[in-house]
Amino acid sequence: MAQNVFGKSVIELIPNWWPNREKSKFIGVDNYAWHIQKFGAGSTRLLLIHGTGASSHSWFPLTETLKLEFEILSLDLPGHGFTRALTRQKKQLNIIVDQINSLLKEIDFYPDLILGHSAGAAIAYELAKKMGTKTNTIAINAAFGQFSGLAGIAFPYFAKIAASTTISARLLNLLANKEELVRKLLDSTGSIIPEEQIRCYQYLFSSPEHVDGTLQLMADWDLGNFLDQLPQDTEPIHFLVGRKDKTVPSHISKSWKKVMLNSMLTEYKDLGHLMHEEDPSVVSSILRSTA
Repeated sequence: MAQNVFGKSVIELIPNWWPNREKSKFIGVDNYAWHIQKFGAGSTRLLLIHGTGASSHSWFPLTETLKLEFEILSLDLPGHGFTRALTRQKKQLNIIVDQINSLLKEIDFYPDLILGHSAGAAIAYELAKKMGTKTNTIAINAAFGQFSGLAGIAFPYFAKIAASTTISARLLNLLANKEELVRKLLDSTGSIIPEEQIRCYQYLFSSPEHVDGTLQLMADWDLGNFLDQLPQDTEPIHFLVGRKDKTVPSHISKSWKKVMLNSMLTEYKDLGHLMHEEDPSVVSSILRSTA
């Protein structure tokens, strides 16, 4: 287990105001020094997988309501947040799933529930299938589609910039340093989130490593085989949909609900793409009823 990354400790890498920083650890597995946060109590183990462009911070409002009831593991996806790679690797779905599975084995954490957001929902469901233990998946505004360009995988405004130009990650980083741009990105999701969460996104988009990791995942993302298999899959999944989501249209999850054999769907008319940051109580109630 690695408590430092490239010679730097948690204290040096993570701002002292970062959500749940006191629970942060770095775990070295294969090519990655994973940033994880593990906390909580309870007999039900919950794994949280964020979406593209975010990090484990996005779960902070939710975990504050759950940490007395669940044993929780939150991680930063490869290239996101504070997770760092020794060498550059592809960030395709099956590769990421295998890497997370190796991490879970290393720390002996086998979840009963996996909660995934947007692109993280695809990772969550594929991981649940790989584990083969009938692990329940909760999918928030699941990006289960081959979208035009990159819309629906990350914030639309950010994706538009990345898809339409050859702009470098470092220049994108300079643009994203502007507070008004970060607010535009977040407004484009259809959600209104706390200022503390906005501050975290501002920090992330000022990190060249995070911006580069986001662009890599967007460039490598291809759900063709994953989507082809969904009608035959029998692992349980519960779609949570925000009607105000401007990133992943609600009809995406609704269409999959009709064809997936073991699925449920709950829709919230007043919430957007970041519903777990906007109103964590609706997500926590679903988790409690599923546990």
